[in-house]
Amino acid sequence: MKSFRFWLFLVSCIVIAINITGYDNYNILLAMISPLVWMHESFQFVRKAHIPIALVYFITISFWYLIGYIIDRLIKKLKK
Repeated sequence: MKSFRFWLFLVSCIVIAINITGYDNYNILLAMISPLVWMHESFQFVRKAHIPIALVYFITISFWYLIGYIIDRLIKKLKK
């Protein structure tokens, strides 16, 4: 339960659940945590692509799980 992997995954799932239920009307929470939305705001070619929202959710969860995994590995390596 102390792992960053778990907590970052959980937070991203909660934000996505809030977005799916409609409580995040303007997608502000999703825009804060989703790398695909960051790219959508930064690059013109991403704006032209029609990306399904399910893909945005999947990439967001995968991204934060991977970041948590990397942080956990770095902490484990530093403790040795």
